[in-house]
Amino acid sequence: MSFQAVIFDMDGLLMDSERVGLTVMHECGLLQGYDIPVDMVRETIGSNNRSASDFYHQFFPDLDTARMFQDFKNAMCDLAKQGKIPLKTGARELLDALKARHIPMAVASSSGQSTIRVYLESVGVISYFNEIVTGSGLPSKPAPDVFLKAAAALNAKPEACLVLEDSIHGVQAGRAAGMTVFMIPDVIPYNEALKPFCDRVLPDLAAVIPLLEA
Repeated sequence: MSFQAVIFDMDGLLMDSERVGLTVMHECGLLQGYDIPVDMVRETIGSNNRSASDFYHQFFPDLDTARMFQDFKNAMCDLAKQGKIPLKTGARELLDALKARHIPMAVASSSGQSTIRVYLESVGVISYFNEIVTGSGLPSKPAPDVFLKAAAALNAKPEACLVLEDSIHGVQAGRAAGMTVFMIPDVIPYNEALKPFCDRVLPDLAAVIPLLEA
C-alpha cells in the first residue's frame, strides 16, 4: 500500500495511556463525590471534552466536568513527566520506518495541544511529527473533521491517508473521512460490528510496517 501520509491517534494507539486513564478519570470523579463507573468512562474513549461532558451529564447533572477534565489533564501530564506513560508496542519502530520512507506523519487527537506535546516529549518522539492536530473547536469523533484537518495540514488527499486508531469512534471517523483505516485495539476489543470501518485489524504498530510495501 502506498500512502501520502499517516495519521496517528494518540491515547491508546501511540501512547499506552488508556488503562491508567480509566482509573485516573474515576478518581477525578471521586474528588467531587461521584462514583463514575470505569465502564462509563470507557464509553467516552475517542470523544472530545464537550462530547464527553454531554455524556456524563446524562447521569450526573451536577458534575463539574470542566473541573474533572482539568484534574484529569493535570494528573495524566504528571504521570507522563514521570515516565509512567510509555509508547505502545511497535510505535518507535513504525515511526522510524515512516521517517526512513519520508512519509509525513501527524497526530490527530481529541486531547489538547499542550497535553499531546507533554506526552510526545516525555518519550522523545515529538520531532517525528510534521503536524499536531487537536479536536478543539471541531465536532468530536466519529465525525471526520479532525482527520480531514490533519490531511489538509499535511497537504495530502484524504483517500491517500492511512489512519491508525484504537477506538470505536476513531475508526468510524477515519472511515467517514474516506481514509484507509487500520485498527490496533487497546482497551476496546475489535468485534464484527466494526468490520465496515476497518481495512485491517493488527496486533501492534510494528505490524503496520510490512503493509507499507504491500
